[in-house]
Amino acid sequence: MISKAVLFDFDGVVVKSMEQHFKAWRQAFLEKGVEIKEKEFFVLEGQGIHTIAHHLGKIHGLSEQDIEEVMKRKVSYYNQFMTLEFYDYFHEMVEHLYQQKVPMGIVTGGNRSRVEKIVRQYFNHYFRVLVTVDDVVRGKPFPDPFLKAAKMLGQRPQDCVVIENAPMGIKGAKSANMTVVAITTTLEPQFLKQADFIVHDFKQVEKVLMNLLGLKKSQA
Repeated sequence: MISKAVLFDFDGVVVKSMEQHFKAWRQAFLEKGVEIKEKEFFVLEGQGIHTIAHHLGKIHGLSEQDIEEVMKRKVSYYNQFMTLEFYDYFHEMVEHLYQQKVPMGIVTGGNRSRVEKIVRQYFNHYFRVLVTVDDVVRGKPFPDPFLKAAKMLGQRPQDCVVIENAPMGIKGAKSANMTVVAITTTLEPQFLKQADFIVHDFKQVEKVLMNLLGLKKSQA
């Protein structure tokens, strides 16, 4: 079956930001005497700040008040650390899809205010829909945000391909009956086994998408 639309995760896919997010989380937790590890955070990515903070906070024995303070400090640190970076070949790939009129959207566990600002500035004409953690009651790993995006694009879930970099997003997309291409921007393949395809860069993502979408190979 040929797919018709592509949905992208944001952090770790559209933007190279996961390292900055981790640095902010690590600094915020250190203030409470807790040192978190990179993998500990990366496997939770995509669920939204509240879910991640409470998950990690409870594991490390923090109180509700401490967790709330960690969240506030994390946002503050991220704003300090943030420098906008993109992955090699991402823009070229999205441009090729856009030129071939592929419907595209973003499904993210990030906050709308942060994500929307970047999308408008750098990708405004590429993505037809944006679904954030603020737009659904249940975010990743539930299928809800993916199903919402498919509906907004006027596509059947089974006709959508999702590009993800984290287990929670993969789980949500598979629960929505979508095809998933996982990219190893933040985690090794063993963490991404639920995906239908696992690739290591965006040239490989494009190659898989061209086959799934039934499109001609890019000339670039």
